Amino acid sequence: MSGRDSRQNVKWVEGVRGVASFLVVVTHLARAWDYPLFWPADNEDASPRILQLPILRLPFQGRIGVMMFSFLTGYVCAIKPLRQIKSGNTSGALSTLAKSAFRRPPRLIMPATIALVLAWLVTQLDGFSVVRVCDSDWLRNSSPEVQGNLLTEIPRLLWEFRSSWIDGTNAYDPHQWALLPLLRGAFLIYATLFATCYMKFRARIFTVFTLWAWFWCSSQWKTETFECMFLFGVLLCDIGSEVDFRDYVNSRPKQRRIVQSILIFLGLFVGSYPEGNVHWAAWSRGIHAFHFLFPSDHDGPKRWSSVAWHLIALGFWLSPTLQTIFSNKLFMWLGRNSFAVYLTHGTLLRVVLVRLVYGLTPAAYYIENADTEEPIQHWIPRSQNWFVWVVELPIWFGLLYIVAHLWTTYVDSWCAKATRTLEEAMFVKEEDEKTPRPEAMV
Repeated sequence: MSGRDSRQNVKWVEGVRGVASFLVVVTHLARAWDYPLFWPADNEDASPRILQLPILRLPFQGRIGVMMFSFLTGYVCAIKPLRQIKSGNTSGALSTLAKSAFRRPPRLIMPATIALVLAWLVTQLDGFSVVRVCDSDWLRNSSPEVQGNLLTEIPRLLWEFRSSWIDGTNAYDPHQWALLPLLRGAFLIYATLFATCYMKFRARIFTVFTLWAWFWCSSQWKTETFECMFLFGVLLCDIGSEVDFRDYVNSRPKQRRIVQSILIFLGLFVGSYPEGNVHWAAWSRGIHAFHFLFPSDHDGPKRWSSVAWHLIALGFWLSPTLQTIFSNKLFMWLGRNSFAVYLTHGTLLRVVLVRLVYGLTPAAYYIENADTEEPIQHWIPRSQNWFVWVVELPIWFGLLYIVAHLWTTYVDSWCAKATRTLEEAMFVKEEDEKTPRPEAMV
C-alpha cells in the first residue's frame, strides 16, 4: 500500500456508544413517569407538548438506543479482522476471530451475572419495597419481589440466570433482555467474517449486503433491531477502511456536507415515528403512509427507528467533524462506562430514584368500595413539585455515572483479567508467542 494513511478514525464509535447508553436510561425514565411522550400528543384533541414534536421526541421514546448498540457491536467486532484481511494477514484475522469469539461470552456474562446477583440481594433485603407500591405501572410490573425463603430464592436465582441466556429474560433485572441477542449477534459477525475472509473486497461487500437484505426482508422478531444493525456495522467498517473511498469522499467536502446533513435530518424525522396513536398527528400519518416498504407483520415503530439509525449512522460516518466531536474526552468517558450504565441503571432507578421521588418509606393505602365494601388499593402518587424533579434527576444521574465508573474500574476490569486468564489456560500459544524476544534472552 502507498504511504497514505490506511486507518480510519474509529474513536467516534466509543463516543456514540456513550450516547446510546444515555438514551436507554432516558427512555426508561419516560416509560416510568411520562408514557404519553411515546405518542404524538396526550390525547387526540390535545396539542402536542414540545417534547412530543418530531425530532425533539427522539431521545425519550426509545428503541433507537439498543439499535445503536447493535450497530456498534458490528462495527467494533469487524475493525481488527478486516484490517488484518486487507493487509494480507488472513491467518492473523482468523486467529483474531477465534480469540474474539472465545472472549465475547465471558465478557458479557460475567459482569451481567454480577449485576443480576446484586439485584437478587437487593430483592432479599426488600430494597424494591417502595417501587412495588408506586403509581408507575411500568416500574411496578418490572420490579421483583421475594417469593419465599432462601430455599426458594437461591434456586430461583439460578433459574433466572439460566433464563437470561436461554430465553433473554430474568425477573431480577429485566433490562438485561438485550444481552442475549447482542451475544448471538457477535457470533453472526464472526461467522460472516470467517466465511468472507478470503473474498475480494467487492465480493465481500456484496455478500454482507445480501445477508443484510435477507434479514431486512424477514418479519421475524426484531431482525431490524439486531441482525440488520450488526451487518450494517460490518458494511460501514469495511467500506470506511478503503483508502480510495475515503479520499473520494473527502475530496468533495461540499457535496459530503449536503448529503450527511440530509441523511441525519431525515433519520431524525422518521425516527420520531410514535409508538402508539399514530393517527393523532399529520406528520406521523405521513410517515405511516410509507409502511409498504416493510414486510408484512412488521413492527412499525421499530422498523422506522431502524431506518432512522441507518440514515443517522451514515451521516456520522461521512462527517469528520461529527467524528471528531464524538471522539473528545467527555464522549469517550461516557463510552467507556456505557456497559456499566446499562447494567446498573435499572437497580439504581428502582432503589434510589424512586425513594427520591416517593419518599423513603411510603406505603400504599386502601379505601373501601362503596358498592362492594371491598378495599381498593391506591398506589402512592409521585411528587407533583417540578422543583423536586429538577433537583433529584441530576443528583441521580451523577450517582449513576459515579457507580458506573467504579463498576468499569473494578468489576469490569476484574472480568477482563479473568477472561484473559481463561484464554491463556485454554488456548495454544502461537509460534510468535512461544519464541522468546531478543531482549528477554539477555
